Amino acid sequence: MKARYTISALSLTALQVFTATPLHAQNAYLTGSGFPRYIKAGQDQPVVVRVRNASSPAYFSFAVKWRLNGGAIQSMSPFTVGGNGIINNSYWEVDHPVPLNAAQGPKTLKVWVEVTGDTDHSNDTLTYAFTALNTWVEKSVLLEARTESWCPNCPSSNNVTNLLDDDPMNAIAKFHLNDALDDCAECITYFQQYDQGFTPAGIFEMGDLGTSVLSANHSLWAGEFTQRRAGVSPVELDMTTGLNSATRQLSVSLTATYTYSISGTHKMNVYLVEDHVPGPQVNAPANYLHQGVMRAMLGGANGSSGLIPNAPVVGTPYTASYTYTVPDNFNLSNLRLIGVAEHSTGAANGRHTLNTLTSTAAGVGIRDLSLGNNSLKAYPNPFVNELYVDVKDRTGPARLELVAVDGRVMLERNLVLNGTTATHLDLNGTDLVPGAYLLRITTDQSMAEQRVVKLD
Repeated sequence: MKARYTISALSLTALQVFTATPLHAQNAYLTGSGFPRYIKAGQDQPVVVRVRNASSPAYFSFAVKWRLNGGAIQSMSPFTVGGNGIINNSYWEVDHPVPLNAAQGPKTLKVWVEVTGDTDHSNDTLTYAFTALNTWVEKSVLLEARTESWCPNCPSSNNVTNLLDDDPMNAIAKFHLNDALDDCAECITYFQQYDQGFTPAGIFEMGDLGTSVLSANHSLWAGEFTQRRAGVSPVELDMTTGLNSATRQLSVSLTATYTYSISGTHKMNVYLVEDHVPGPQVNAPANYLHQGVMRAMLGGANGSSGLIPNAPVVGTPYTASYTYTVPDNFNLSNLRLIGVAEHSTGAANGRHTLNTLTSTAAGVGIRDLSLGNNSLKAYPNPFVNELYVDVKDRTGPARLELVAVDGRVMLERNLVLNGTTATHLDLNGTDLVPGAYLLRITTDQSMAEQRVVKLD
């Protein structure tokens, strides 16, 4: 198998620069874009690392090796670097010629670099813990981004995240802190646990590759998605939603089914985000619209725990159910939901996302069905400033609207029907002008209408 080596634009630039520094032993070390936490068992997985230099002088030859679970060492032929060699702050990206192929189960991968003359071996080795899966599902990648209206880089970072959000296998949630859109208290509590001091900032997968280190380099976020999409997931998610536009009540059920049992604390959450939100943005064009604005975390800042055992049973569905009344200032037609399954070791930085699922807040349960003949009765009709509404044999929440002949909704009220007693409406102090109106009652299952007339 032929070795493959690639070099970035940064490497090309750095390798052409020589900075005079005191001579001492070479200090080779490795950094990695990360090895997936879950991979497909029995299939080749590339091992990719970056060979770097922590000091000077430069070195011109190296070899990268790896071993799985203390087994056989997988070597490569020593590679010779031309030009000025690998100097401080430059790197050479290595796609090891021997890919990894593992049977199902938890594994430990060690990757290291060898350079003649390197006397500091404390930074030579990277260690990755991962699990190979015989049965797996596709992975959807989550980015939790912090943004603020005054942020000098937020327009360009928002452009990056908006483009990434076009991919259905990506999930973007934007947490607004310290601006006019920061009205989600649990969202602020959640994001502040990372104690970041800059914006924009982004957390990928809540530390999927081992940490929750925040990144401000929004120009690199697309590459971060690519790295994480190389893995798979041991959790399949399914989400059903219902949104009653009359009562503005949202209901969500998120179900997690495991293909592999992972010991530990398991949590679920559902993020409510809104698109096309007008709002301030100091450095953006006029009429700027925000996308993916975090509006609520239905499971709270810490998610819903206790629903999934510490050792989930493979194939058993576990469901978290939520209800939420959507505030009047949220546009119902622009809402989306992100279901999140996570694994936790307890600390903020010990959480990582297992999988996510994005869905619309589907408007269900509001069908254009009559409540039945004579089931709705509004009296007196005509009326002046008082109106009684009686809906026979119906109980529970409902929405009342008075609609003008031109289609404008002139009055809206939330009602609770009890099936026996008429609901009294006191219309004193309203702006209703005399004339004909359509009185509409909407429940979570049906709708009824009646023509009424207001007198002066």
